[in-house]
Amino acid sequence: MSENTITTLSEFLEQSGAHYRVFDMGRRVTKLSAKKFTRFEAAEVPYPYPFQRTALFGIIFWHPQFTDRHYVWFLKFPLDEQGLLIQAARDEFLVMVLDRVGEYLLAAADGKYIEGALKDSPYSFNPCEDRMAAFNAQATKSLSLRPSSFYEAAYDYFTGQKPFDSWQVLGMQGVADIAVRTDDKTLTKALIQTLPQLPPQPFHMLTSFMENAEPANNMVEALQWRLKNELEQNQPDITEVCACLRAVSNTSAQGLVESMVKQTLVSDISRHIEVLAVIAGRCWKVLESSELCQLFVEKLAVNEAGYEGFSHILADLMFMPGMRELVMTALRNPNRSAELTQQVGTMFGS
Repeated sequence: MSENTITTLSEFLEQSGAHYRVFDMGRRVTKLSAKKFTRFEAAEVPYPYPFQRTALFGIIFWHPQFTDRHYVWFLKFPLDEQGLLIQAARDEFLVMVLDRVGEYLLAAADGKYIEGALKDSPYSFNPCEDRMAAFNAQATKSLSLRPSSFYEAAYDYFTGQKPFDSWQVLGMQGVADIAVRTDDKTLTKALIQTLPQLPPQPFHMLTSFMENAEPANNMVEALQWRLKNELEQNQPDITEVCACLRAVSNTSAQGLVESMVKQTLVSDISRHIEVLAVIAGRCWKVLESSELCQLFVEKLAVNEAGYEGFSHILADLMFMPGMRELVMTALRNPNRSAELTQQVGTMFGS
């Protein structure tokens, strides 16, 4: 085998004998299938979760004979205007890695040697603390490993076995572990009971990690109730509304998410840029509905941050795979409001 035969990162890992998993680390922390990652590397499909025109992902890999020894690389690669991998960047990274560790990545018994292969690379990064906790939770769940030592205390708290005011003792990693393990029926049943009652702080901590998971329908319904209750207040809390939307954004129950987004958009709270950013950045799938997309851009046109907020969020949304044409159709709607017409005129310089 020569360097010339290795053209992608997946080939490099496979030919070195490694088993591996890939997780998006940008938009949310979620597993990428090997097929999806391979097609992205071949520039056949855009990156599914682009963040600031970059693909950020974590790769956990191991030798099949040493399943207790895992290595992690966090990588970032630039994307072109279509969201496709700029392959020259990946090629440059591969040349560097092959130069440092050779083709036989796992032949080195020293883990520091493997992890040190990325030292000073412009294509590596260090995730922030909450992203790291989410990654650890996803990785241990995906590999059928035990959750962290913080899990038990978090489990007792979120299943109602501890007083709701004792949340200060919770470890971030334990909360992240709870969020991704909602396939545990006992845990899910208890969470449905506790979610409506949780104080703001532990609720917001849990929901920030739930955006990386896939909560079941009945959990989404509990969150929908909490959102509805908040929106009915005289002055709904922006953080609470955003927390509810983030928590349900990755569920398969997209009909419920669509209903929650619509409830939010018809409320006055939708003028707040934070709320609109969460809808565009986390719940973009429901905006594939032309009716909801139109409602969204109309609300964005009158957001409190003005044209700057309008253009920034639209640019991010249109970079998501499949969203550009939908958004452009909404912007061109002949029945659009005067406010949207003005924002569109500013955007296109007319």
